[in-house]
Amino acid sequence: MSFGRLGASNSSRKAIQPVTKYLFIDGACLRTTIEEIGKRYVPGQVLRIDYDRLTGGYDKVFYYDALPAKRNGETDEEFGVRRDAAIAFHDQLGSLDRFHVYEGDTRKSPTVRKQEQKKVDVMIAVDMLTHSFRRNMQHATLLTGDLDFKPLLDALVQEGMSVTLWYPPHKTNKQLISAADQRRQLDVQSIYPALRPASRALFSLPSGSGESSRGKIGRVLQAWDNDDGEIELFACPDQTYVLAMPNVNPGYKTYWTHSDLAILKNFAIEVFGLPFPD
Repeated sequence: MSFGRLGASNSSRKAIQPVTKYLFIDGACLRTTIEEIGKRYVPGQVLRIDYDRLTGGYDKVFYYDALPAKRNGETDEEFGVRRDAAIAFHDQLGSLDRFHVYEGDTRKSPTVRKQEQKKVDVMIAVDMLTHSFRRNMQHATLLTGDLDFKPLLDALVQEGMSVTLWYPPHKTNKQLISAADQRRQLDVQSIYPALRPASRALFSLPSGSGESSRGKIGRVLQAWDNDDGEIELFACPDQTYVLAMPNVNPGYKTYWTHSDLAILKNFAIEVFGLPFPD
């Protein structure tokens, strides 16, 4: 009796290996984006993030940020409070599983009246290239909106690394966006699920659904055309506002609904880049 064929069949099977994914975060970009989202949706409130949840799906997370520099007119005590808060935040992030935090310096530019980060950009570039050359990862994601990173993305792509850019929309240069293999917007829709419960309770996002066209569902506040078709904004009898947008399926519309008109408009502008007529 021979078991040759059975043995050959079993040995030819290959286990599917998981893809190792690393995330590299430009801390200044992430911090600024979260602050801007807070100002748009809940002015006067500070949004608190569950960073472990925000970065779910990545095997390792590398976070880079500069410690603050002293501001003009700031007392030593005030500066110490800000610097200690930044250090405490970095220590907190560094205590999370998968997280590795690296600090750079901040100093004033001699030619421009602003503060700029030193060492952070270089650390990100060196680490991403090193992990790529060593094949520690099969997929790299860079969270940034800084055009200075375009040569890095070009080098990683040419090296054969699969690269995703996670970027703040409407303020990131198109050349940087096009340099990556995949793109992901860093907007309120991607941040909201990672808000801590107290912050998530401060506001809600519009709900969306694709449906057969429902016609005039309320008082028309605005109506206009774009390249994809007609867009209408309704004030409905149930005290909600509905934005009806074109859908890829003929005869269908995508409806976004919210009770707060300002939130609905902010969401459409931020997520879809939708310009509202004056």
